[in-house]
Amino acid sequence: MRTRSRLLAILLAALGLPGVLITPIPGYAAPVPGETTTSDNTVARDYTAAGQLATSGSDQCGLPLAARKGAWLCLSQTTTRTQPRTRPTAVNGDVGIQSGVCSALGCYYYLDNYYVYFDGTGVYGYGGTHLGDLYFYVEDKFSGGRSYSQRFQFESTRGVRTLAATGERLYFSTAHPEGYPISSGASQQGWGPYGPYAAGTLVTAFGTTGYTYYDSSVAWAGIAHEFTWTDPSSAYPGRWYAWWKSPKFQKQSSGAYTTTNPPTMGSNWYGSGYSPF
Repeated sequence: MRTRSRLLAILLAALGLPGVLITPIPGYAAPVPGETTTSDNTVARDYTAAGQLATSGSDQCGLPLAARKGAWLCLSQTTTRTQPRTRPTAVNGDVGIQSGVCSALGCYYYLDNYYVYFDGTGVYGYGGTHLGDLYFYVEDKFSGGRSYSQRFQFESTRGVRTLAATGERLYFSTAHPEGYPISSGASQQGWGPYGPYAAGTLVTAFGTTGYTYYDSSVAWAGIAHEFTWTDPSSAYPGRWYAWWKSPKFQKQSSGAYTTTNPPTMGSNWYGSGYSPF
């Protein structure tokens, strides 16, 4: 009888009838009001070595716009949006001068031994068409072995059909100076994909809670972040992505994880590109 009721609930949900509770897919954050889930439940991990081998898109950035072929995502280029868009939550008023480490994608800034934030930009397109300018932001904090990635944000000057995000804890070692997923990927969490979103919408992945995870087993800890999105037009298929990894946080005798001023980064700590899948 329970099986029959379950089948009936699934049928009613498929028909879109009211009064049916739909359970979110495990590992995915439920949408906030105004967000719509999509049928594509892929959570990208392009920050891993395997993911980087399967993607491309930056090879066109050295060419004039009119000469570019296929999809591309370029860093360290002039964008049309005003910077900075946000201020760290812990700071009232002007941020002032912060100690930071910068890349082509953006910069990580030190606020205190347990707290850093990232601010980044990019430009993406297809062939000779400049589609949109991008903005990325996150605040990373540690409290003991628990990490928090809050205000995990994305914005594009062009609307997107779908948007998804990934958070995952890393460890750093001599064998993995780039940072490697802990516990065979058990800490990975996905948000979305949700959409569509209109141009200029500042989207916060994982809601106000952010991506959070507890682990105190490693000597050097970090966090991987990724956004991946698709275009509303069928003329521009595939997905674009951007990822970055937090500074290294070292475990202290007290059990606390702390970073340095300025932050100490692992190798290969940021990237972006395009995938046809």
